[in-house]
Amino acid sequence: MNFICSGVRMTVTTTTTTLPPPPSPTPVTMAYSPELPTAPPHVCAEATSSISPLGRLRSAMRDISYVQKNVLDAFIIFYTDEHLSEEPSADERRLEYYSGWDGPGTAVVLADGDAAIWVPAGDTRRARAVLSCAWRVLDSDNPSQTSISEWITKYAPRSARVGADARLTSINEWQTLYGNLQREGMQLIAISTLLDQLWNEELDPEKRRPEVNRVVAKLHNSSYTGLTWRQKVELVRNELKLIGAEAMVVTALDEVAWLLNIRGRDLPYAPLLKAFVVVSIRELRVYAPPGKLSMPVREALAVYNCFPNSNNCTRVKDYTEIYADLRKSTEPKILIPVEGTFQRGASAAIAQIIPLAKRMFQPSPILYFKAQKNQAETMGMHKAHLRDAVAMCTVLSYMEIVGKSGLNEVTVATKVDMTRGTQAGYVGLSMQTRVAFGPNGAEPEYKATISTNRRIFPNSTLVIQSGGQYYEGTTAVTRTLHYGVPTRDERKAYTTVLRSLAALATLQTPATLPAAHTDPVARAPLWAYRQDYTPPTGYGMGAALNRKEDPVVIDYRQDVNLHTFREGYFITTEPAWYEAGKYGAKLGNVLEVLPRPGGYLGFREATLIPYEYKLIDRNLLTEYEIKWLNAYNDRIRKTVGPELKDQGLTDVYYWMMNKTIPIESPRAKKNDHNSGSSHRSCLEIILIYVAVALSYRRNFN
Repeated sequence: MNFICSGVRMTVTTTTTTLPPPPSPTPVTMAYSPELPTAPPHVCAEATSSISPLGRLRSAMRDISYVQKNVLDAFIIFYTDEHLSEEPSADERRLEYYSGWDGPGTAVVLADGDAAIWVPAGDTRRARAVLSCAWRVLDSDNPSQTSISEWITKYAPRSARVGADARLTSINEWQTLYGNLQREGMQLIAISTLLDQLWNEELDPEKRRPEVNRVVAKLHNSSYTGLTWRQKVELVRNELKLIGAEAMVVTALDEVAWLLNIRGRDLPYAPLLKAFVVVSIRELRVYAPPGKLSMPVREALAVYNCFPNSNNCTRVKDYTEIYADLRKSTEPKILIPVEGTFQRGASAAIAQIIPLAKRMFQPSPILYFKAQKNQAETMGMHKAHLRDAVAMCTVLSYMEIVGKSGLNEVTVATKVDMTRGTQAGYVGLSMQTRVAFGPNGAEPEYKATISTNRRIFPNSTLVIQSGGQYYEGTTAVTRTLHYGVPTRDERKAYTTVLRSLAALATLQTPATLPAAHTDPVARAPLWAYRQDYTPPTGYGMGAALNRKEDPVVIDYRQDVNLHTFREGYFITTEPAWYEAGKYGAKLGNVLEVLPRPGGYLGFREATLIPYEYKLIDRNLLTEYEIKWLNAYNDRIRKTVGPELKDQGLTDVYYWMMNKTIPIESPRAKKNDHNSGSSHRSCLEIILIYVAVALSYRRNFN
């Protein structure tokens, strides 16, 4: 074989040697030895623990001292309270105690083996990250996934006995579960004491049940309500007469607060009192925990003026007496509120305790009275949004000018909450403040945790969703920010969302058009880029009540809730662009519904907080949209500006003025290019005038 190495030819002779084949391996027989270790199967510690809340529940399901004769094979745990509130108080969070999940959902625990929890689509990722290995996480919004009754049928024994607290779910949901399980030969049994009894017996200080809120209810000033409680009760009684009912049970806490003109502190994000009310043609009964109604409230409700056959006063009874009184009620027909979009109506326990012949299932008439704000409530909402604008301008200017370095999602949320608290009339938050940076902003229901908390950098968008409760009204707002140089795609996403916001804000719609049918107008700019978002575009908002309020919802997928807008409604609009794994762009305002000529309705922004100027691509806006944006910015200057000055927030005032500079149309600028010489002439005249003035001033001095 020849090789050339550094120009020298070398010849190497190779020989091939044939090797004998290797000997065949001798087979070795391994005898089984009991001493050899084997890998144990994976065991979930919480699933087998007998002292965890989950383990204690499983033991109690088979213990007759807890369930008496109803030995259970499965138990359903609901998220909410006896009033089916969207955000229950800390002492009502049974689902969180037993599962560790702090969001909405429904869980099923089997006495032998498995446990599963159903959460909304936007929460599935976080739930899988937070919950232990003892729980299977399923998407409650995905119809292709196993439903609760299907899962129980699949994994529970045949003829299983399934327990649940009927106080914590709607009559519709209870009847659906009952029917589905019954068809499979299973029983659904109402057990209202098991979950609370076990939680009350908890010895671990960190898991012990929080104490009930002792803050007493207060009167809501008549300057905010516009009507007295007697006037409101009379409105309800007139509606009951029209539909042939002699009484109704009021279970939704925002309806209780609206009807009685009182506010409380029993829920985390709404100023409401935990109480039931029964309105009959003859009397008004309030069922409240002991000590929750202050002396001024009792005097205002004429509690001490009740005499036999008096219908112009309020009879106060203990909270727990509602069930016994409904069972023995004398009214021939009692209205039981049915489920709406956000309010879930009366609980199964309330509905089933009323004798069958007396039940009348109807939407609550209070729902419509409450949604249509009167003049006093409207003025209160305007004041609340003005104060909220001052708070948000303050914190946004601080973050941009002073403190954006070193911030993260959690610290930003804390700063937003603290700044709101500086405003007069502030009561609390209307929602948990959500701050999402970069990829986290692409998750619609993202909530920052210790493990997901991100630092804020100038290389992506920052989405802030927040809201406040004030004596006068309720607010909610979403803004998207950027502390660096946004990319072209980020500007396109933001501007498209802004166009969606403008589309609904400038819409004029027939008063007879269902609110749900206006949704495509808002989504159209996003659909043009094949973008969409899962949540509804908007919903009603209460006045110093719940952040989400029936009856309207702006969602084209609705085929049942076809309520129309009415003058005096306040609604939200929250379009969004989610770029998975990269960033999000979301904007949210509260709109006031106003009358327009010819039987039409229009909208006007109650929210007055600037947009992020650097994220707006003027080339994507139409002339009409630019005029809308400039008019909105002008309203901010004229409305929020004086309030900032009055509060001595000069730096914030100049920040706001800088953020609301009128935007010039690029097309108008192009058209004016040919007349540039005349503009230059005007500029020269101005410069000459300034020079002369300065010269005159120097000479004068």
